[in-house]
This record gives sequence, structure tokens and C-alpha cells, in this order.
Amino acid sequence: MKITHLVEGAVLLVFSFAGLAEGLRLVIYKDPYTVYDPLGPGLYIIAIGLGMMVLGVAHLIVHSRTSPVMQKARVDKTMRFRLISTVAACVVYILLIYIVGYLPATVLFFLLQFRIQGIRSWTRIIALSVILAGLYYLVFVQYCGMVFPVGPFFQ
Repeated sequence: MKITHLVEGAVLLVFSFAGLAEGLRLVIYKDPYTVYDPLGPGLYIIAIGLGMMVLGVAHLIVHSRTSPVMQKARVDKTMRFRLISTVAACVVYILLIYIVGYLPATVLFFLLQFRIQGIRSWTRIIALSVILAGLYYLVFVQYCGMVFPVGPFFQ
């Protein structure tokens, strides 16, 4: 077994145990003055933790046998650039969402993402970014009642 396969399986197992522990904590320790959903978030987290545990054990079992030597895949420079740019766009989005708020940061994030992924028409990029950010806002803020950061400029 390669060390990478061992590390991948171990990471899955560690996260699954952390998820199980947090899910059990949410199920066991409940505030008596709060009304809870019967399924609650604890059971969802326990189910995800169990699923991750099954995947981690399966990953370790499958890769415990000696696998044939695989050739190293060549990664195209454009794909590497897209990956690094996408990670950078996510970091910028995380930083901007608390500075300028959800809506402007999300529109800017989608502008960057569509450009990184190869859409060249600025009209299409702007239209898609505004539409997607607006739809996400309607679904999560208006319909689901979630609270998103508005930023210090819009308070």
C-alpha cells in the first residue's frame, strides 16, 4: 500500500470520527428550552460520519492489495492554472464576503469563476453572475431565511 492511500484513508476516518462525535454531542446534549426538529442536525451529521467511515474503510481495503505501478499522469498547464486560479478565487471570496457582504462578493466570485473556466463573452459572464447570485439570494435568504453577511458598508 502506498503512503498516499494510507493517508487518504486515515484522513477520511479521522473526519468521520470527528463527525460522529459532533453528531452524537448534538443528539445527546440538548437545551431543554429549545424546540428541535425530530431529525435534527445531529442525525444528519451522524449519517454523514458513518458514510465517510464506510468509504474510508473501503478505500483502505481496496488499496491494501498491491496495485500495479501506474504511470504518472501529465497535468496540462491550463488545467493547473485553472485549479490554482479557482482556489485563489475561493480565498478572495471568503475574504470579501465579510468585507463587502454576500451579494457583491458572490457576483465578483462568479465573474472570476466563469472567466477562469473559459467563458469569453463578458455579456454572458455578467448576466450569468448576476442571475446566479440573485437566485442564491432568493433561495437562501428570502425563502430559507438564512442570514448572510451584509458587510459594514450596507448595514
